[in-house]
Amino acid sequence: MKLVSFDVWNTLLDINVMLDIMAVELSKLMGTCLVDVVEGMMLTRERIKRMRAKTAGNPARALEESQELLAELLGTDVELVKRAAARAVLKVGDDIVLPGAKEALEGVKRKGLKVTVTGNVMFWPGSYTRLLLERFGLMNYIDKTFFADEVLAYKPMPEMFRKPLGVFGIEPDEAIHIGDTYAEDFEGALRTGLWAVWINPEAEEVRKIHERGFEVPDVEGILEVLERIEKKG
Repeated sequence: MKLVSFDVWNTLLDINVMLDIMAVELSKLMGTCLVDVVEGMMLTRERIKRMRAKTAGNPARALEESQELLAELLGTDVELVKRAAARAVLKVGDDIVLPGAKEALEGVKRKGLKVTVTGNVMFWPGSYTRLLLERFGLMNYIDKTFFADEVLAYKPMPEMFRKPLGVFGIEPDEAIHIGDTYAEDFEGALRTGLWAVWINPEAEEVRKIHERGFEVPDVEGILEVLERIEKKG
């Protein structure tokens, strides 16, 4: 194994912390009820995830599409959605970093492997996510970041997984991707020829669920998976 690719949201960073603060800021900017904004964000997220599972929509406008859909559903200007996301990035605290995230990155880096982030975008650009990774010290362990609005593709599309491989000149079977979303992260990586790890909080232990796939209860499970692959190798 030469490269480990990490998903960001609900793998390294807690999406709910970011969304909660963004919802508060958006309700302030709109002068409307917080409950309505939260519901609108949930409905829009579900709609976008369904679209992406079918690889529908325009990959080159993945970010703008999500912002516009949310603004339309809430009956507000898309500029307020952008401002609310910016305010959230400024206000979020270190509770956004998930338990074990730093330890997992550090452990992989200690093995001498390349570490990348491969993330989709929704409501805010990848540059904001990169800023959060930098702000809370996680970028110290990451070699390169690949976000949907910069790659102009999104998971589970093969382009998102191939991009890091091309940058480092690594074959698919020399790389492994870990993330919390079964369709986007696990199936997307497997279909592109990578090894894959699905973070399932309900899992009780690390177990193999595919020829090149594992299920783990948390992000630190990647370290046990790598050890198992090394032993077999």
